[in-house]
Amino acid sequence: MPKMMSPNTTIYWYPENGFADAENPTLLELNAGTNISCAIVTGYTLNFTDSDTDDSKTICDEANVQSRGFSNYEASLTFFRAPIGATDLESQTFDTARDLFKAQEHVTGWLVSRQGFKSGVAFAAGQHVSLFKVTSDFGQDVSADGGAPYQFTVPFLQAGEAYPNVLLS
Repeated sequence: MPKMMSPNTTIYWYPENGFADAENPTLLELNAGTNISCAIVTGYTLNFTDSDTDDSKTICDEANVQSRGFSNYEASLTFFRAPIGATDLESQTFDTARDLFKAQEHVTGWLVSRQGFKSGVAFAAGQHVSLFKVTSDFGQDVSADGGAPYQFTVPFLQAGEAYPNVLLS
């Protein structure tokens, strides 16, 4: 059975006001974002995590209960950095990520993840995306010891909205 590996993952960035209704993004809005996929190092974190729960019982409950609380999600992306003075297309992609998250501090916006399609494929009806509203924290340089490429990690804070598996129409 074939497995979907990371070349079939797309991650885009949108400014905070990038969607009129983030729960129902339009194809025009989605295709206007900044594709940061090819700057991201494998092993990133962008996903929903366990929801908060509440175990308060009523006097009528005959057993323990657990109610779902707030949804939780996490995001931390590590990006490649371009060599100083590089002008090729790959380096420009790396520079875009740097300019979005390292040159500024605490940027709020949306990370949108799509699985099953290569990053160059436009968003289209019938695809599913997950949207995560986040605020970037300070970028952290990753050591480039031993000839490894320069990288930086951006941890993101939850910004109060996220929508899983939105079907595009």
